[in-house]
Parts: sequence; structure tokens; C-alpha cells
Amino acid sequence: MRGKTTFSKAVALVLCAFFGHQSTLARAQSAASRNPPPNPRIATGAWAAMRRQHPRLFGSRSYLQALAKARPEAYGRSAKGTAERFLPAAAVVQAVEGLSPEKVEAYRVQAMQNVARGVTDLHQDTWIWLHDTALIYDAFFESLSPDERRRIIEWMNGHLEKFKTDENAFHNSTLSKILTYVRIAYATWGENPRAQEFRDYAIKKLYEDKVVPVLQEFGAGGGFTEAGWYARGSLWHLTEALELARRFENYDGFQKAPRFFYQRLAYEMFQPFPGRWLYGAERFPEEGDGSHVYGSHTEYPRLMRTVLAQYFRGSPLAAAVMNKRRAASNAEIGLTDFRIGEEAQAPLDLATFPLAHFASGIGKVFARSDWSDDATWFRFEASDYWAGHQHFDVGNFEIFKREPLATESGEYTDYSSAHAMNWLVRSIAHNVMLVHDPAEKWANMRDGGRVAYANDGGQTKKWEWTADTLDQWKAKRREFERGDIIAYQSTPKYLYVAADCSAAYAPAKLKSWIRHIVFVRPSTFVIYDQVVSTKHEFSKTWLLHCQNEPQLQGTRSTILNGKSKLSVQTLLPAGAAARKVFGYTYGGQSFDVAPNALSESAAKWRLEVTPPAANAADEFLHVLSTDDGTAPQATLIQHNGQVGAQIGDVEVLWKGNSGTLKTDGQIFPLTRELKTGVFE
Repeated sequence: MRGKTTFSKAVALVLCAFFGHQSTLARAQSAASRNPPPNPRIATGAWAAMRRQHPRLFGSRSYLQALAKARPEAYGRSAKGTAERFLPAAAVVQAVEGLSPEKVEAYRVQAMQNVARGVTDLHQDTWIWLHDTALIYDAFFESLSPDERRRIIEWMNGHLEKFKTDENAFHNSTLSKILTYVRIAYATWGENPRAQEFRDYAIKKLYEDKVVPVLQEFGAGGGFTEAGWYARGSLWHLTEALELARRFENYDGFQKAPRFFYQRLAYEMFQPFPGRWLYGAERFPEEGDGSHVYGSHTEYPRLMRTVLAQYFRGSPLAAAVMNKRRAASNAEIGLTDFRIGEEAQAPLDLATFPLAHFASGIGKVFARSDWSDDATWFRFEASDYWAGHQHFDVGNFEIFKREPLATESGEYTDYSSAHAMNWLVRSIAHNVMLVHDPAEKWANMRDGGRVAYANDGGQTKKWEWTADTLDQWKAKRREFERGDIIAYQSTPKYLYVAADCSAAYAPAKLKSWIRHIVFVRPSTFVIYDQVVSTKHEFSKTWLLHCQNEPQLQGTRSTILNGKSKLSVQTLLPAGAAARKVFGYTYGGQSFDVAPNALSESAAKWRLEVTPPAANAADEFLHVLSTDDGTAPQATLIQHNGQVGAQIGDVEVLWKGNSGTLKTDGQIFPLTRELKTGVFE
């Protein structure tokens, strides 16, 4: 299964294994403070008395009026400036100074229109209607007649027995449903005899019984089992719900999984690409279903880390994320900053902060060359299967420097289209290995078998469907097993990570695939793949996706994007053929998608490297560089059973599944160990 390091072992390694010496940060992070105690300025239970008045969900009227007085510019821009189109802003303005009767009436009508829908059980739509109506009920309570309040409460209460979707322990909508039910509970407290049931359903049944076991099982390093922008958005919803519960009553849900919530701050340090993007926002890899265009989803991680940093105020990670503190990229998101943002603590000097992070629970590694905006950024993953928004991408890596260089492909416009089923989620759209068995077939993908499935030569589907709870997942553990991180170590000079990706493929065609990657900072990557198929005639293909057309010259390729470039040199297989391919096409078929907002920036080019002849066992060795100057020349080394590369004064060698790195006159062992750091 996943790479595991016990808590006690991690603590023992924390002060020296990560850097090889005792850094300032490591000295400050003793074993006793690994999961520091909470230190929020608003005490747990501080808002309990507010449950007897309206409005209350965003704080009392006097609380919001004080905020407006203290932050008049933010109030004017993000509350008054967006109240005509944005319900949360209208709720704030109504509390502070009141809205026009016409606008209040419009929201009253919206609430009653939702009630007129009757009780529904629809994925996402139901909790959104409930969520909005709860906010309207609270914000415009005095403008609703007693009969309207009664009808709203009866409508909400009807969902307790009938709204049963969106309750999967691994899935994004469960976290959003928790926020909705918590808001219903506190919005109707004192008027609704079933308010406590909503609270208990959200906190006990969904959070403690379903989500918490998942966070405890897979949350080491701050990772969550959902994928793509769904993880970023839903974790913010969960954080908002738990913070609301913490303020409204003597309940601290963060302490149910403190390791996850604290280490999520470290995850959030590495998850965004370096630098800023449109409107000053951050940019993120897709990591499953998602979008690579600007949208409010880019702000959710920032909001989450704001709340968590305030909760863990004074801790090293809370201070570290202050380096990412910035203004909201749009006025609507700025309203949340207005509501929740507190005075920031002093930022931690990142000179001593780790350069890599291992979310061991979900098998994901992030690394950087440094903490500048021009840093080379790297991501690698080898995880099990939990949720429908994941892709067939075990062993996938990404490289970024100013712009995406080695990236993922596909456009997420539909969950179950032919493009999604045959390109977006499939291995062909990721930087992995393909092993082509002409007889292989795929069946009953997440579309339920509605489209015909092509043979991309990639990873297989062993499970029937997702599991609902952690116990159900464990009962089918072998079905969901796809890959393991088997080596991880990082020092200021290098990162070494390796994964056994064999279980992701059909055993009828693949015996094993081990991928080793050495990132020699600041700009060199050595990628060594050992691949053994069950039959020699099953062709193998090494993939690398990019946005712009690669320039090929023999065994060397150059990928340009903006002011950055990625140089790629193939050292093995000897005599390998490299070709560039454009479009969502393979096996004589194309899986295009209608032009949309994602199309312009989509990665539609790829490199394919194949051996010159059919073999059961093949070795692939590539040297990649993000150096802005002349690409370094790599030389293949093969002697005494060793294989590797010489790049200037850097030498990387493997023999079997272990190796060595020589750099700056020092030799470092590359062994099958998981040397987690301070924060994993």
C-alpha cells in the first residue's frame, strides 16, 4: 500500500533527516509541537450567545458593523460593491446598514422559489439551494412573514430523511453538505425543533463517522483523497463549517484530525505554482478533474490557509504561509477576507523552510528549487484510488518554471463525455508509461458504459465503483491499490523519489514498472524507468505532454513556453525513436472536444519515446533541464551492472533498485527509504 512512516519514527527523524543538519526551523519544531495546540483569537464557543438573534451566520449585527467601521475600504469594495449580485455580500450589507426594500424582496422571492421546488435529492443542486436559503432565512429574517419562516423550516427539515446523496467519505460534495447542514442548524436554532438534528447529522454522521476516519488514515502530509479543483473547494467548505461550529459551540472539529489540518498548511505552501498569475492570484496544477483557467476556485486554498493559520497562530507553519498572504483577486472573494481575516503574524524566513513536501497518505510529492517566483517546481504522484475525479495517472510528474513545461493534457468540460473517458482521465493524457496489449479492453468507466472505450495502452480499472466509507474501502483494498511511493528523501541539494507503479496496470500485460526521479537542484531531473511486460511484443511508450510544439533533434528535444524552456535528452533505450504528436488522438481515433474556455491554454502536444525493438524488459533514461541557458549535455554510463548519467560534475547511477548521486564532490545513497521531513 501507500508509503508509511510511523509518527514516532517521523518525530525521531524530524530534526536531522530532512536537511542532514539541524536547521533553524527544525530546532523550532520540537516533537512536542509537531501538531501545535490551537491558538485562535476568537475563542471556541465565543459566539454561542448569537444563536438567540439574527443575523448570526456571519457574526452578529454589531460584529459586522464594527468590521465595517474598522475596514471601510474593504466593506465598500467587497460588500456594498457586490451586494447587487452576490448573496453573501447582500447579507452583510443588510446587517450593517440595510438593503433597499426591492432587493430584500428579491431575496425573499428567491427563498420561496427554492421552497416551491419541494424536497429534492440531487447531486450538488440540493445542497446549494439549501445553503442559499439558510443564508436568506438568517440575513432577512425580519422581512419574512411567520408563515414563510415556517414553510422554509418545513422544507429544510424534509431533507433530513430524503436528501441522501453527497455523503461519500472520500468525495467533495460531502464536505460541502456538511457546511450546508451546519449553516441550517445555526441559522434556524431556536425556531426549528430539528436544528440540532441538522447539526448532529453534519458533525457526527458525516464528519466524525465518515470524513474523520479518512483524514486520519490518509491525511499524513495534509493530503485529501479527492482530486483536482474539487479537493481545493471542498476542503475550504469543510474548514468554514468547522470554524463556524467552533465559534458557535464548544466543539473543535480541527482537533479530530489535527495532523491533517496542521500539515495541510505545508501542503498549501507547495501546491501552487511559483509566482503570481492573473489578477494577482495563484495558479495550480489540475491533479485530476479541474480547470487551468482563472476562476474563484483558485482562491479557495488561500481562504483555507487563512483560517488554519489563525487557528494555529504562532506555529512555524502558520508563520510560513504568511509569505503567501495577498489580497483577494476579486471583490466577491474579498468579502470572505473581510469577514474572516485577522491581523497577520510575522512571516517566517523561508531560507530555512523545506524545499520538498511528501503527503505520504495520498502518495504525492511536491518540490521546488528555491522559494523565488522563478523557481523550478515539480510534482509527482503514485496513489491508490478513492474518488471519481481521479485520473489513471499513477507515476505522473509535472514540471513548471514560470509556465507549465511538462504538464497534463485534456479539457474538463464534462464528467462523462467521450473526450473525458478516452482522453482526459486516461493515461495517454499524462506523463506516464504506456504498455500496449492489443487485446486489452476497458469496461464500465465512470460514465456507466455509455461511450465506447478506446485502447490507449494505459492503466486499468480494477474496481466496480467507489467505496462509501473507509471500512468499505478497506474491505476492497486490493481493488483500489494502484501504486506506492517507495523512496523519498530531500536535502537542499537534491530530491530523490521513486514509485512502484505496477499495480496500476493490468497484470496480464505488465509485470512491473518502477520509476525513479532525481531532481538535482536547481534545474536538472534524471528520470529512470524500469519496465517489464508479460510479453515482449507489447510495445512501450514514454510520454511527456506540453503546451507548445517540441523541437526535436535526434535524441534531444526542446520545449518552449513563454520565457522558459525544458530540455529533454533520451539516453535509453539505445536507438530509441522520439516523435512529437499533436492533438487528442491515438490508435487512429481522435477524441476532440468542442471549443471552450480551456481550449486556448490546453496542452495538445506530446513527446513519445519508444524502443527500437520489442523486448519484455526495457529501461528508459531521460535527463531533463529547466536551465535558461544552454542545455547540459548528458552522457550515458553503463558498466558493472550500473546504469546512469553524467551531467557535468553530476553523476547519477543505479544498480537494481538502489543508486547513488554524486554532486559537488559528495556521494549520496539513493535507497528505498521514506525519509520524511518536519511536516512529512
